[in-house]
Amino acid sequence: MSDPVLTTPPELAGQAFETAVREKAAKLRQELIRQTLEDSTSWAKAINDKWADDHPGEWDALPISTAEADMYRDRVRTQDYEWVVPSFERFLDPDPDALNPVIESLAAIEGMLEGRASADGAWVGASPGLARINDVRGEMGHWEGAFRDNFIDHLVTPLQTMVPNQRELIRYSRNAVEGAKIVHIRFRKSVLTMLDNAISATQQLSNSACTGADAMKWGSIALCVIGTVGGALAGGAGALAAAVIIDVAGTIGGGLVPADKEQTKLDLAADTATEVAAKVLNAQSVLGNDTYQAEEDIAKSLRELHRGLVAERRKTLTSNESGPFGVATPLLADATPAQITAGSLRPLR
Repeated sequence: MSDPVLTTPPELAGQAFETAVREKAAKLRQELIRQTLEDSTSWAKAINDKWADDHPGEWDALPISTAEADMYRDRVRTQDYEWVVPSFERFLDPDPDALNPVIESLAAIEGMLEGRASADGAWVGASPGLARINDVRGEMGHWEGAFRDNFIDHLVTPLQTMVPNQRELIRYSRNAVEGAKIVHIRFRKSVLTMLDNAISATQQLSNSACTGADAMKWGSIALCVIGTVGGALAGGAGALAAAVIIDVAGTIGGGLVPADKEQTKLDLAADTATEVAAKVLNAQSVLGNDTYQAEEDIAKSLRELHRGLVAERRKTLTSNESGPFGVATPLLADATPAQITAGSLRPLR
């Protein structure tokens, strides 16, 4: 099965996303201001909270003067919600498409390593360079002796195991980076949904502009599906057997931006504009935490792949035995002319 195509939805890409975030954030700020001033419950809470902050320890039954009330209205208009737009502008990054060059580069390397060993030992591959494995095996067929046998057994044949393993490792690495792109795509969708639902929750305070409880519920990103290397690698790559990998096909099986699979779901509705604003701030924090968790899964995958590769390569280097990611140095590499002329490598008669 071919890997899914990870194209960022147009509304979540580039300038379209940036414009949408800024416009929706500005509208949310405007609605929070309007409802704070026009919704009686919201205004009562706002003015009482401000008076209590300005008059600590004073009797709260005292009437609030007209001058103070006007000052508080002006503060709502010019100060209280100035945080809204900047707090959402920090979500303009990361850009999912910034990862495209890395994904494409890994895919190109993976393609160059594409191939398999046929039943007769010949290498069937996409890269002309890898076809040299066949050439070398054929050329060594014109020779005989211990060095010839050792060269085929310790270098040529193990290459046919190592190359597919390297390809698989590149694929796992590419999937990890694709997982990061999926996380960033879902992150952007969560940001826009948060803005839409926060606007709806604010509007419904006084004019019933929003109907249905689900319209005010917001969910953060859906996490990637995690798997393990298991037995996918040939040659007993024990250090990688339990490594965490990102299952891209499984992750987007229900859609690139799935509905109702969020890591965390919150209700943004509240009784006052001030409380809606507080829930928005909490939702932003939740989104940051859930995104960090998802990115940690990606980082863990890459760390474990690297750790396993280093461990397997170390075995080959220290023991000079071919393994899943390295080939032993054949005796012919260190052979002296005297050893060769002694008959350990001679033309086939």
